[in-house]
Amino acid sequence: MLYLMPRAANKQRVTYRLEPELAAALKQLPNQTAFVERTLREALAQVCPLCHGTGEATGVHLTVSDLKRSPIGRLDRAAAARLRALVRLGRQLLATDLALEPAAGESELVFRLEREDQILLTGRIPCGPADLELN
Repeated sequence: MLYLMPRAANKQRVTYRLEPELAAALKQLPNQTAFVERTLREALAQVCPLCHGTGEATGVHLTVSDLKRSPIGRLDRAAAARLRALVRLGRQLLATDLALEPAAGESELVFRLEREDQILLTGRIPCGPADLELN
């Protein structure tokens, strides 16, 4: 919760509430004001590519490649569970695209998880008892 109070010249006093551990760490800094100002400037300079600074990412949906047309065939139970976990991760990361392709000559799926034009994660999903490989 922020409280703004007018201050002399070009400065304003801001009061906010912090968790006790965070407040204790802040008190250890030699110049708390400079630290808070620098941190706020850095945070405000970064605009979310999905919400464009509004704080709400509405209409963000994860698009997953159609596996029905893939030559990989049906996934076994383990591969299907890995794919479900990958889709859950993609939704948590607000990814927009999960591209799946069969690996050349292997019984694996190659995946690429993206958010708009940014690649978040790539790897392979084995169709069998092997472990998931991330890059």
